[in-house]
Amino acid sequence: MSTTAAGLKTLHHLYLRLHDVNQKLERGPKRVQFKEQFALQQEDILNSEKEKVTELKKQVQQKNLDLHSNEAKILELKGKLNSAASNKEFDIIKGQIEADTMANSVLEDEILELMEKIDAAEMEVQSCVVKKNAAEEDAKKSAQEFEAARNSLDEEIEECKRAIAESEQIIPENVKVLFQRLVRSHGAGALANVEGRFCSACNVLIEPQLRVELNSERFVFCKSCGRLLYVDDSQE
Repeated sequence: MSTTAAGLKTLHHLYLRLHDVNQKLERGPKRVQFKEQFALQQEDILNSEKEKVTELKKQVQQKNLDLHSNEAKILELKGKLNSAASNKEFDIIKGQIEADTMANSVLEDEILELMEKIDAAEMEVQSCVVKKNAAEEDAKKSAQEFEAARNSLDEEIEECKRAIAESEQIIPENVKVLFQRLVRSHGAGALANVEGRFCSACNVLIEPQLRVELNSERFVFCKSCGRLLYVDDSQE
C-alpha cells in the first residue's frame, strides 16, 4: 500500500471511530430518556389500576348501604305485616317483603362478584408495583452507566480530533477546502476505499485513468459521488 493510501486509510478509520463515539454520546441520553418515559408509563398504569380498585370498593360500599337499607325496610314491613288491617293489605306488604328479599339476594351476589374483582385488581396492582419499581431501577441504572461513560467518551472524541488533525496534514492545500466540504456534508463518508474496481461509497466503476492516478499517489475524487478515494490493497 502506498504512503498516501495508508495515510488516507488511517484518516478514514479515525473519522469512522469519531462517528461511532459521537453516536454513543448521542444515543446515551436518548436511551436514558426512553427508559425514564417507560418508567412513567408503568407508574401511570399502576395509578390506573389503583383507581379501578378504589372504584370497585366504592361500588361495594354503595351496595352494602343499599343492602342494609333494604334489610331495615324488610324489618319495618314485617312489623306492619302483623298489624295489617285486611288480607289485601297483608298481601301487599308480603309482596313488598318478598321483592326486597329478592333484591337483597341480588345485591349479595353482586357484592360477592365485586369482591372477587377487587381481589383480582389488587393482585394486578401488586404486579404493576413490581414492574414500575423494576422500570425505575432500570432507568436509574442506565443514567448512572451513561454518566460514568460520558467522561471517557468525551476524552475519546478529543483524542480522535487530535489524531484527525495530525492525519489531515497528508492532504495538500489545493484539495483541503474540497475535502473539508465533504467532511461537513458526509462526515466519515468523506472518504471511500476502492473495492476491486469500484468506489465503495457509490459502487460506480472507477475509470482506468483514475486508477492510474491513485497508484501514482495522487489525490483522486470519485467522479460519481465526489468522495476522496484510496486503494486498500489488503482488501484486494
